[in-house]
Amino acid sequence: MPHFISLNKFLQTNTKHGDFQILDYIYNESFPNLAILPVIYNNEMIFIRHIQRADSYIYKIDKIARIADIAKMKELLQFISTDLNVLAHNLNFTKKKHKLGFQNGFLLDIAKLGELKPDLIEIGFGSGRHILELAKNNLNKTIIGFEIHPPSIRQVINSINLYNINNLYICNIDARLGIQVIQSDFVEKIFLHFPVPWNKAKHRRVFSREFLEHSLRILKDSGNLNIRTDDFEYFQDCIKECFEMNCIHIEIYKNKKTNVISKYERKWNAMQKNIYDVNIFKQTLEIKSKDDVGYFEFPYRLCDLKLFCNKKWIEKDFFISIGNLYESKLNSKLSLAQITFGSFYMPFNTYLIMEDHKIRYLKHPLNIQSHRLAHKFLDSILAQKSELTSCLYDKN
Repeated sequence: MPHFISLNKFLQTNTKHGDFQILDYIYNESFPNLAILPVIYNNEMIFIRHIQRADSYIYKIDKIARIADIAKMKELLQFISTDLNVLAHNLNFTKKKHKLGFQNGFLLDIAKLGELKPDLIEIGFGSGRHILELAKNNLNKTIIGFEIHPPSIRQVINSINLYNINNLYICNIDARLGIQVIQSDFVEKIFLHFPVPWNKAKHRRVFSREFLEHSLRILKDSGNLNIRTDDFEYFQDCIKECFEMNCIHIEIYKNKKTNVISKYERKWNAMQKNIYDVNIFKQTLEIKSKDDVGYFEFPYRLCDLKLFCNKKWIEKDFFISIGNLYESKLNSKLSLAQITFGSFYMPFNTYLIMEDHKIRYLKHPLNIQSHRLAHKFLDSILAQKSELTSCLYDKN
């Protein structure tokens, strides 16, 4: 992530640089050496983490509140670092082809994922060889690729530009969350090729009972999920999970030939490793639709966000954890806190922002069950305190 270390502190807040509007520092109430420098860019909020050390300052882009365009983030930090006596940084631009990066309309915004109706999905496309061939050979189909590795995303988006591909969309989000947003009964095929097996930490796997249920929900009748792996234990666990379902049809292959061979598969073939395929077909409509509409708003006003900071709530199907309070020393009407909630195995991170006593999420949760349950629970907790807030406003 872009960052720099300097001898001096950036003091030119409340200023503009190009499309960037730099606001005042917001300080951590518990740890005064920690602060956030908010920046507005194209109606999006970027947070720059500020860490004061004994003899220097660290500035780095927050992983949650950032934009996808790394070149723009580096440009912002280069401006901030001017005349600060920089000691170290990673703000140099790489080769020109990588500057294109995320500057493409086919990088799918998370909020728009639920609006798209994909025909084909690939999860963890890596170098992109397979998904690019899918797009080229299926011009009349809409294709989504899920990937969380930024260099892989940039590489594929550059190829989209190079080959003028118009039917491929990339989503930089955990696929376990992403497929929960997609509408039911639209997808023809899902590809999960050579996922990390995580044999010693199986809860981190993409494939699970919950993932399988959501995959079957979004597949059309007779659609299928194709899993390809070189790990025999992972292969066995996938089959075992399938047999736990009430009604399912699977096909199993060993060392099946394919038209497109990834660089990893070529490596495994050279090592004479076995490769296993599992095709899981949708055979029943018993998977109920979970396309419930979720509303993630707080229709009231609060006096103090601090009342809810550094607290956790753990329920059967979800959890909520709110971190330290950050407040502006110049603008007492603005405060924020990082919040983590949702599924225990797939937590969602964002910020709660309170401005003029109105509270909102920085990045909206996804319209999935664990997020809806967590928001409903949090909403009920905040609403209880809002009653006191209303009384205070009435007196004023």
